[in-house]
Amino acid sequence: MVMKILIFLASLLLGSLCQIYGQQMIYVSPTGNDNNDGSKEKPLFSLNCALEKGCADMNRTDTLSILIQSGDYYLDRPVQIKTSLKRPVVFRGIGEQKSSLLGGICINGWEPFGDKLYRAYVPEVVRYGFTFEQLYINGRRATLARTPNEDWYTVKDASETPFVNGVRAADYAVQRVVLNTQDISSLKGLTADEASRVKFRFYHKWDITQKHIEYVDADSGFVYLAGKGMQDWNPITAGSRYVMFNYMKALDEPGEWYLDHQTGYIYYMPLANENMATAFCVAPALQHLLVVEGTEDAPVRDLHFENISFQYSSYLLPDNGEDAVQAAAFTDAALLLNYAEGVSFVNCELMHLGSYGIWLKRGCHRNRIEHCYLADFGAGGIKIGEPFFQSDGQPVSRENIVDNCILQHMGSELPCGVGIALFHTSDNRITHNDIADLRYSGISSGWFWGYNQTSDSWTSVLNKRGVGQYYQAPLTSPSVRNIIEYNHVHHIGWGELSDMGAIYTLGESPGTSVSNNVVHDILSYDYGGWGLYTDEGSRGITMRNNLVYRCKSGGFHQHYGRDNIIENNIFAFGFYYQAQFTRVEKHLSFSFRHNIILQKQGETLSGPWKEGNICIGSNLYWSVDGALRFDGLPWEQWKKEKENDSMVASPLFIDAENDDFRFKKLKNVRKIGFIPFDYSQAGVYGSKEWKEKAQLSSDILREFEYKASIRLNK
Repeated sequence: MVMKILIFLASLLLGSLCQIYGQQMIYVSPTGNDNNDGSKEKPLFSLNCALEKGCADMNRTDTLSILIQSGDYYLDRPVQIKTSLKRPVVFRGIGEQKSSLLGGICINGWEPFGDKLYRAYVPEVVRYGFTFEQLYINGRRATLARTPNEDWYTVKDASETPFVNGVRAADYAVQRVVLNTQDISSLKGLTADEASRVKFRFYHKWDITQKHIEYVDADSGFVYLAGKGMQDWNPITAGSRYVMFNYMKALDEPGEWYLDHQTGYIYYMPLANENMATAFCVAPALQHLLVVEGTEDAPVRDLHFENISFQYSSYLLPDNGEDAVQAAAFTDAALLLNYAEGVSFVNCELMHLGSYGIWLKRGCHRNRIEHCYLADFGAGGIKIGEPFFQSDGQPVSRENIVDNCILQHMGSELPCGVGIALFHTSDNRITHNDIADLRYSGISSGWFWGYNQTSDSWTSVLNKRGVGQYYQAPLTSPSVRNIIEYNHVHHIGWGELSDMGAIYTLGESPGTSVSNNVVHDILSYDYGGWGLYTDEGSRGITMRNNLVYRCKSGGFHQHYGRDNIIENNIFAFGFYYQAQFTRVEKHLSFSFRHNIILQKQGETLSGPWKEGNICIGSNLYWSVDGALRFDGLPWEQWKKEKENDSMVASPLFIDAENDDFRFKKLKNVRKIGFIPFDYSQAGVYGSKEWKEKAQLSSDILREFEYKASIRLNK
């Protein structure tokens, strides 16, 4: 025993000596100077300088630790890390508060303008052509001046004239959109420059189109747009919803702002509690805050970021607009990594970002994002892999981990963004995350519409100009063996888009597991507010031990797929349906066994369940109001024709209507072979403070309930 203790103490001492002598330490401070030596007494000012200094000796292979003292660091360029690194590098914030890397500029000097507005001069706008489309007041994302202030207007009619043909949509076309003259009356009198900066956002089923005006005739109700042609599955048509942004006449609501590019003045209408003399105002200036750029032959390896806050990145609508693309798949991210291996982000914070937060893009293997807080993004949270199919034989990004993270408040610029999106990527683990307050899907896995090696399957590729486009060919999806478990996904949709799933899969994905998740409060605009959603070509996916409740269109839906396993789940309180199925195929679509289905209203099973090739049985059904309908059939007939080993009985939950799905007794569920699971394990883990941080505020919950009351009663 004494010898074991001595060996243990010796190992601790050796570890301590390695920490002291096995690395080089460079200090960075907000009050530092890049002419200093980087010692604790004479710290540097910038991370890029610290990197250059630490990597000057190309022969060193020990760990470089860049210790970043607490405070704010305003970046004039992204932190850039390339393949020249030959040693592990640790970036660690030190101090009680996180060290903050800020990609914006402060705006000061506000003065009253008229009765309700304030304005400030931003000299960089006129001097350098600087522009921005986001503004933050005291850490709150202000609203770019918009009309209408709530909800949207609708299109009367639309047509398109193509000029350059493309794949599934014209590469260049002009759209003529007919609108109600009253709705666009505020566009009258705009100068040509002002009109060209107006941004139209059109809402489709599951994505959006955003474009600037080419020409407007407000008196006649005509608006002309130009750029890529409309997608045939989500075009602008009569009834399409739209909002207009970014012109002075739209600035009529507290919390809105507008930037005049001709004069360099920014105008803002404060909220009732805001004092513009003391307000902290930031305009984002950088698209990227961190760029890690390795190569296929020399990937960047062994980086560690800890206790750092990344804040304020910019999103600008491209000159040719933002075309309808599911999941905002082609949109960039503030932290961009290519050919990166063994990179970790631990206890970091990402806030106030213009588009996506982190993108582990091409050739990214064995990276980790753990215990991080991601909030207030213009699009979605994290993307892994590329949406562009690569035919060069290189392995896709793989074996990455996103664990114990909080992702909230996303989709203000691109509401089709996804919390965590897995494109062409494999063997990833998405576990114990809390994902809430998004406008579209929470977790998306796969990027292949259809089955492998069939002529009618689709994915996306880069064309010769480097622009993403959809591509049809007999290919094989590389998105396999992704683990999506113990996540809490809730309060998403907000009645803005349709055809979404809290957890969404696409294409063949054998070995993928969607299990032990808790999903609730999914609210679509129209159809398709589902909890678990196996979309086109989903195959070989297991969905087990999930608790799913209060989803507008039901807890589960399969569009079409093959050999999926849906078992031992609880599906409760869907508004219109409890589970849906769409396409009948000759092969086995999925098995649906040992599930509990609890309903208060709507249809129990919707779609052609009777005709489908489905292995269904050993399920328990119960309705609070006593009415059960299965593909239009009453229970007695359904049981006789399709499901003779299932039963109708109360699952005996303690208090399901108040979200307590524990069991009072197991006698009924045991009869169907249901195995109880501990759904309290889903979501983040750790300290009480960390778990509380994942909870949405009462104001947000009340607003969601209000939106639900409107959408569910239309």
